[in-house]
Amino acid sequence: MIRVNLLGVPRAKRRRIRAPIVMVPGGGLALGLLIGVIVVVAGVQLWRYRALQSEGAQLQEQVQSLEREKVELAQVQAQYETFSKRKELLTARINVIEQLKAQQSGPVLLLNTLANSVSSTDAIWLTDFQKTGERVSITGVALTMRSVADLITRLMNSGTFKELDLKESAQDTTRDFTSFNFTLDAQLAALTPAPPPPAPPGAA
Repeated sequence: MIRVNLLGVPRAKRRRIRAPIVMVPGGGLALGLLIGVIVVVAGVQLWRYRALQSEGAQLQEQVQSLEREKVELAQVQAQYETFSKRKELLTARINVIEQLKAQQSGPVLLLNTLANSVSSTDAIWLTDFQKTGERVSITGVALTMRSVADLITRLMNSGTFKELDLKESAQDTTRDFTSFNFTLDAQLAALTPAPPPPAPPGAA
């Protein structure tokens, strides 16, 4: 809108009056407190940040320590498995050796049993024996059938046989004296070597 002054009198210029600055009592103190609070909060946050950093470093160190321990345990487990396999192999070898020793000592024990059974009498002697698996065939000559029965009793009492039968017996007429030919059929028991005699006291 355009205003026209028809009176011709110049208008007085209006002076701009600035509003007075009002000073709030204690404003500097409040600002100082605000700045102080900000500084304290920033300090607390900085302390927490550093504490979290330190805790994170400790946790990282614990993780690395656990990883090293895990590697060491894995190595120990691998060594244990290796030793277990070696132990199994050694145990198997020992069992095989023991079996071979038992098989080797079996004929020795059998011969000792037969020899001990006839060495105490002159009425009987053995002429042959054959071993097939666990079966044994014993052939001999006796002066009486009673001596054959005594032989069977001694052999059964030895524990070497679990079965013993008189398979065949016949009088031998080709000799100048009375004798009987006989054959025994026996089943071997589990042969175990006799334990070694105890060491005398004080022996090293």
